[in-house]
Amino acid sequence: MINTKSSPINIHILLIVLTILSLFIGPWLSTASAATGSSSPRVILNGKHLDFEVSPVIENSRTMVPLRGIFEAMGANVDWNAASRVVTASKGAIAVILPINSSTAIVNGNPCILDAPPRIVNGRTLAPLRFVGEAFGGRVSWDSKTKTVYIDNASVEKPAAVQINADQVNLRHGPSMLTAVIGRAGSGEIFEVLDEQDGWFQVSHGSTTAWVAGWLVVAIPPAGTPVPEPQPQERIVVLDAGHGDFDPGACGKTLQEKDVNLAITLRVGELLEQKGIKVVYTREDDTFIRLEERSHMANQLNASLFVSIHNNASEQSSISGTETYFYAPASNPDLFAQRGERNRLATAIQTELVSQLLRIDRGVKESNLSVLRNTLMPSVLVEVAFLSNPTEEALLQSQDFINRAALGIANGIVAFMNSDSPGV
Repeated sequence: MINTKSSPINIHILLIVLTILSLFIGPWLSTASAATGSSSPRVILNGKHLDFEVSPVIENSRTMVPLRGIFEAMGANVDWNAASRVVTASKGAIAVILPINSSTAIVNGNPCILDAPPRIVNGRTLAPLRFVGEAFGGRVSWDSKTKTVYIDNASVEKPAAVQINADQVNLRHGPSMLTAVIGRAGSGEIFEVLDEQDGWFQVSHGSTTAWVAGWLVVAIPPAGTPVPEPQPQERIVVLDAGHGDFDPGACGKTLQEKDVNLAITLRVGELLEQKGIKVVYTREDDTFIRLEERSHMANQLNASLFVSIHNNASEQSSISGTETYFYAPASNPDLFAQRGERNRLATAIQTELVSQLLRIDRGVKESNLSVLRNTLMPSVLVEVAFLSNPTEEALLQSQDFINRAALGIANGIVAFMNSDSPGV
């Protein structure tokens, strides 16, 4: 038997419970509503807005987009193996294998590290934006103010020949930024065009063929007309402040490396910009950036130089001084081809830093570090001073020392860029 009568005390308790629930549930409902509303990123492919059954999302500063919808809009064939939970996609000369929940994809047989593992949401695969956009030749850009993704892979008219319009351009195995680099070309080199796909050109490369991005070349006019001089590409220096956010790096008694690195890096950028040099930072605040993403950013920009700025530490507090690293082993032909330039850049910065700081010169060294191994342009990693050394930690708390460290690095970069001497 159900008692339909309730005492005033019971009603009062019920009202209190409902009020408490509303305090917890109300904000949650508002947040959920906002997350599923207009805050989802938009995707524009070749000027056309794409609609999806499952909207793109931003998670931990990573934009995840519907893989099938974008791949098929780009003209690729997509298959899903439910048993193995693997997506396969192909278009022309490019084949992609993408296991769910794995941080590694396979592009034309080569592993490709992803910003975040793909996952299933409401029966649809979401994968990292940059991988999805670039896998089949797209050029990706992001407007953070409007939360809009722009992907351009529109085909263009195939010229008879093209001329390289940048200092160093990668020649790739397929029409995609994610395919293997099989050679390089310098500004002014001319190549016969064999084919065009998604804004990329297939060109003759010795006894074989290669692909070059259309935005890095200019078309050669028909025979009989003068060939224009290639316009010099704006030179970009990428400055990388080591560590960040929950990764503090080395720690002294009062200082954390991530903060000192950022202070020096931002000052180096100011000095370079005063000389008319374009600077891009991997981070400008206390943010964590994965090592692979730092080098990937420089590669995407086709940067001229990459300089990673750090401070050192040792178990022995007496150890002090400045050192600079490069990496160009004979076992890696692409890096070894830049050995002279990488060594020269490291030497220029080390020389200027020691001159400015008057600390012990620990020299130029070679080490297999991620940001040096994965950058495609001349790159170095600088260790300014030792936070574990009381004297140098005290110096790093001085704005004058920070300024002199930044001046040494900036002067080294400028000296390298202005040098006409060949690498040795």
